[in-house]
Amino acid sequence: MTRFEELVEAALGKRPLSILFKDVNLVNVYTGEVYRADVGVLGDRVAYVGDHSGLKASEVVDGSGRYLIPGLIDSHLHIESSMVTPCRFAEAVLPRGVTTAVADPHEIANVLGVRGVKAMVENSKGLPLKLYFWAPTCVPPLPGFETSGAEIRAEDVAEMLGWEGVIGLGEVMDYHGVLNLDPRIVDIVNVGRSSRVLIDGHAPMLRGRMLNAYVSSGVEADHENFGLEEVVEKARLGLWVEVRRNLAGSREFIETLAKSGVLSRLILTTDDTSPDLLVEKGHLDELVRSAIANGLDPIEAVRSATLRPAQRLRLYDRGGLAPGKLADMILLKSLERFEVDRVYSDGRLVAKEGRLVAEVPIRSFPDWAKRTVKAPSLRAEDFRVKAPIPDGWVYVNVIVVRGFETFLAEARLPVENGFIKSSEYVLAAVIERHGRGGGFAKAFIDGLGMEKGAVASTVAHDTHNIVVLGKSMSDMALAYETLRRTQGGYVAVLEGRVLALLRLPVAGLMSEEPVEEVSEKFKAFRKAEKTLGLSEETPIPLISLLTLPVIPHVRVTDKGLFDVDKGSFIPLVKRFEKR
Repeated sequence: MTRFEELVEAALGKRPLSILFKDVNLVNVYTGEVYRADVGVLGDRVAYVGDHSGLKASEVVDGSGRYLIPGLIDSHLHIESSMVTPCRFAEAVLPRGVTTAVADPHEIANVLGVRGVKAMVENSKGLPLKLYFWAPTCVPPLPGFETSGAEIRAEDVAEMLGWEGVIGLGEVMDYHGVLNLDPRIVDIVNVGRSSRVLIDGHAPMLRGRMLNAYVSSGVEADHENFGLEEVVEKARLGLWVEVRRNLAGSREFIETLAKSGVLSRLILTTDDTSPDLLVEKGHLDELVRSAIANGLDPIEAVRSATLRPAQRLRLYDRGGLAPGKLADMILLKSLERFEVDRVYSDGRLVAKEGRLVAEVPIRSFPDWAKRTVKAPSLRAEDFRVKAPIPDGWVYVNVIVVRGFETFLAEARLPVENGFIKSSEYVLAAVIERHGRGGGFAKAFIDGLGMEKGAVASTVAHDTHNIVVLGKSMSDMALAYETLRRTQGGYVAVLEGRVLALLRLPVAGLMSEEPVEEVSEKFKAFRKAEKTLGLSEETPIPLISLLTLPVIPHVRVTDKGLFDVDKGSFIPLVKRFEKR
């Protein structure tokens, strides 16, 4: 790290600068101005901002016509959603201008516990991308309602907070536990409060008194935002409101937000970015572009991805370009179009014209992290749905999918020889895969558009059991057995043939291949989904979200159908009529 004495000498012209960015359009996130300036760098720090007045430098970068901004900071994301390891993730996002990111590794934690988190931290060391981590708090997200590969307790959180690079408590998803003062989550939150670290939030449905109660726990930010009223209420209660693609891409939301008076609390964050979306559209840079295109002032958009996340994360040595700050910066060809030209991290050029130019150390995960699918062998008949009567009719609860949300409906289905028959609905099965004696639950799904075949995945948020969707039980069995054999990933099957397979051997969540290769295989899976009739535009395939019992309104875990709003299980069969 460059010493401040050296920065003093460089600013006074007594020591040559490492780099002088000459005649750039400086986007000053502190004052909201854009003006011509020279920016001098010494080592890993900014040494000078102003008129260079004859200052000497080892390298001079002509910035004429280009804009200089701080490096982008992503305050909340899950690396596992990119389906690549941290070092491969760094390769992918550095050319996009992301120089700092904070990841919540609760996906791998649900499979491998504390040692899985430790493996993520180890894999991130020595990267040009500054990766920090949240200590997962809700593993499993809802104890007793699903089976995870591990549990994280208060003492585990305390241990992780002692590791280098772990800066606070990860998203507190168990808001029911907070409101009901459940001892497990209370103990975990109190570890964070007593340590005076950051506490990340997750409150998608809380308003009024319940939201006030939840915020009193010490959470400081929330990324689960679905509309303006929610954003305004959370901002008024002091939360940083982290806006994702769903809102950054809405012109109506952005235009209304600009008039709401809560811009000072706005942060842009990615949360989850699939590999194909990352390669084709970008990462945090895409959100900044989208927000600008939908009416957000460019300077406010830059602030929302630099200065504000730095303040929110208490990383006061970055987020702006000023003497003494880290020399994390981006040269843009266009501010309005947010075209990234060059990216610097710690004063070193790491990417140019969309290509990585810095060396990123590539490390492998240990073998034990690649043997995590410990599920029993199953046959086609195992996917049949048993009825409480030999013949007749049953009235069942059905999950109706509409975009990201799910709703409850009722259907009357026939029973033959003790099993429920359904040609109208997609059958879903969730099978515990951690070798912990968990469950095997089934549900009927409407609204997917699936017409034939089967798909399966070990990416099933957040406990990541095996989830299978299908219209054919034999195809469902083949899809399931394929994932058992390959130790995880996504697979699509039709008429006894594998159409597409993306292997994700690291915890059943990640590949060690470059993101471009993973992206191509994931696109092949998405294409195969369409062949089966599944049509979706979500960053995360719907198959991976049907199991997440902390987002509205009804989901299915390995233990059964779960009403998220009520926080309780509901039966698959409501009542029946004997023939």
